[in-house]
Amino acid sequence: MPDIYQVHHTQLGTIRVRPLETVLEASLRLGLNVPFSCRGGSCHTCMMQSTGSPVPARAQRGLTQVQKDLGLFLPCVCYPEADMRVAPKGSATQASATLAAGPSLKQLDTQATGHRRSEVPSPPQDPSLWAELGHGKQVRQVLDAFYAKVFADERLAPYFHNTTPDHVAGKQYAFLYESMTGDDVYFGDNPLNAHHWMVISDALFDHRQHLMIETLEQHGLSDDQIRRWTAFEEPYRPDIVKEQAGHRQNQGRVEMRQEGFAEEVLAVGSMCDHCGAEIEAGVTVLYHQRLGTISCAACRPQALHAEQG
Repeated sequence: MPDIYQVHHTQLGTIRVRPLETVLEASLRLGLNVPFSCRGGSCHTCMMQSTGSPVPARAQRGLTQVQKDLGLFLPCVCYPEADMRVAPKGSATQASATLAAGPSLKQLDTQATGHRRSEVPSPPQDPSLWAELGHGKQVRQVLDAFYAKVFADERLAPYFHNTTPDHVAGKQYAFLYESMTGDDVYFGDNPLNAHHWMVISDALFDHRQHLMIETLEQHGLSDDQIRRWTAFEEPYRPDIVKEQAGHRQNQGRVEMRQEGFAEEVLAVGSMCDHCGAEIEAGVTVLYHQRLGTISCAACRPQALHAEQG
């Protein structure tokens, strides 16, 4: 078996793939301009088409039979087993796959502006639900269990490779705290900006919601409580689900340009977005107004220096 396989791309030329390297990793190593997002086979952004050469089974996991028959595969999880000849996902192939899979997200739910329309109104605050869940105690228990599942899930884990379950659970806890009670405790991006670089399908969002509902049931929440909890998540589907990466935007859907910091006093404990250190409630932190990140006292000089540089 050769040490290096050659993937001959109709537009990019020959990609020499090293042992234990995916086609996408080799492409990026060579500085080739290829689309990608999750790097884990979930988003399908990097999809290519084999033009007759064999495709490893793993590289087609999660695709429809029609897509497999067309030779479509995912370079981010493709470890070649022989030399390959490939092409971009072409318009004819894309049209065939679309006919088999049904209407696209844009066909179903895109206005002339190119922005998907939210059909679900944002729910009112629900402080009684927060109280029913032990004034947040059970919320944190649910989130810890949920993100343990997320980080072990092969479809969702690739979106969280630069963070930890505890950090993400803490952010989501503060987000739900503010959403349910109205208390100003969440410091971070809104869902649109937090997910602007991610390519997420409706099916993947549904998968995430299935894991959440399963976790809520396991923690003894009633059907009514589950309905009220998920009502704080479903309205953001139109801002999270998309076919290609987007820009960071303000509330008027204009790309954000705001820079600079502000000082904020934490109403609830959180974690530093730089070093991961725990920050107790009542502590003044440095808050980045565009990125939504917070810095502890030790990381404050580093954050200021990075902004100035």
